[in-house]
Amino acid sequence: MKNLTLLSATLLTVTSALLFGKIEAASALIWNWSYSAPGIEASGSLTTNDTPDDLGFYLITGITGTRNDETIIGLQATGTSVPGNEPFVLDNIISLNPD
Repeated sequence: MKNLTLLSATLLTVTSALLFGKIEAASALIWNWSYSAPGIEASGSLTTNDTPDDLGFYLITGITGTRNDETIIGLQATGTSVPGNEPFVLDNIISLNPD
């Protein structure tokens, strides 16, 4: 029943958007990534907002992929440290600039 309710709500939203206005444009970018080192193979996609901040950085809002055939299940929270990498905290931002 939940699936039917969700489908009905989705169809209603799409139909309303078509009749009464517009469907909002996507506001996300998808970045494909990969990494390898001895004993490590990882790849996937990052999702970011579509507009960089004043310094040219995009906020990462999601991640998918695998590392050594294990599914990546989410991002480490912004402002926290990866265990063993303290006191450095994550900012979950990415830039096209190589600097």
